[in-house]
Amino acid sequence: EHVWDYNFDTFTNVIDVYVNHLRKKIDKGRQSKLLHTLRGVGYIMKD
Repeated sequence: EHVWDYNFDTFTNVIDVYVNHLRKKIDKGRQSKLLHTLRGVGYIMKD
C-alpha cells in the first residue's frame, strides 16, 4: 500500500474474471480442463 499507493480490495472478483478469460483461451478445443481451482490454496495447471 505504501509503495504503490493503492489498496487492494480482496472482495472484488477481478482475479475470478481474468482466470475465467484464461480458462476460455487455454481450454479451447480441449476435452479436459488445464486450469483447476484448489479451494483455499489457489490454482494449479495440470492435464
